[in-house]
Amino acid sequence: MKAVAAIAALCLASAAAAQDPGVPFKDRTERVQLQGRRGPSLFRPGFGIAEYVGSASARSSGTALPFRRSAHAKTSFSLSIPSLAEEVRGECEGGQARTQFLWITFEREPLSYNCVFAGAAPPDAAFTLALSRHGSWLNRLQQPQRAGELTWNGTVYRAETRYVEGLPWSSGGVLGYVFSRDGVDIGGVALNGMAPTFYLPPAGSPDRDAAALLGAILFTFQDPGRPPL
Repeated sequence: MKAVAAIAALCLASAAAAQDPGVPFKDRTERVQLQGRRGPSLFRPGFGIAEYVGSASARSSGTALPFRRSAHAKTSFSLSIPSLAEEVRGECEGGQARTQFLWITFEREPLSYNCVFAGAAPPDAAFTLALSRHGSWLNRLQQPQRAGELTWNGTVYRAETRYVEGLPWSSGGVLGYVFSRDGVDIGGVALNGMAPTFYLPPAGSPDRDAAALLGAILFTFQDPGRPPL
C-alpha cells in the first residue's frame, strides 16, 4: 500500500509540475524528433511524432512580378492518435479568416491559413493561422509573425511564432511555434534545425493529442522560406 501511495504521490507531483507556469515549458515536456516513415506514395510521405503516425502532401506556389504578387499553400494530412479508433484527417488552405483573434498584437492579413477536419476529429475541431501584414503578399508569408488557434474537444489551444531552439535566425522562414492553453505554455515545435523538433506534454496529459496535432499542422504548412515536406 505504501508503494502504491508513493507512486500516486509521484504522479500527482509530476502532473502539478507539468502545469506550473513558473517552469519553462521545455522542462515540462518531452522532446521528440520528427521521424521519417514510408507513406502511401512518393508524393505523400509518412512521418512519426512519438506515438503519433501520419502522412501528408503539401504544396505552395507564388508569383513575384512588378504588377502582381501572390502566394498559396495547400496541405492534406492524416494523423493516427492512439486514443482514437480512427485517424484524424485534415485539409488546410488559404482563405478568409474564420476566427476573430482579439489577442493578436500584430497587424494581420485578412486572409488566413485554415484547416477543416474529418475522420475521428470532434465536431468542433477547427484551426486558423493568422499571417502578419507587412510588405507584399509573398513577403508576408515569409515573415515569422504568425499566430493561430486550434479548437479541439471544447478547448482552445493557441500557437504563436517564437524561438524554441537552434540558431536564433533564419533566411525568412519561421523559427518555431509555442503552444499554450489558458495562458500556460504546454509545448511547441522548432522548425530551424535539420528536422523539426517537437515538445509534447508528458504521456497521459490531456493536452498531448492536441499538441501533437498542432505540431503536425504547422510543420507541414508550406512556408515559402523553408524546404517542402
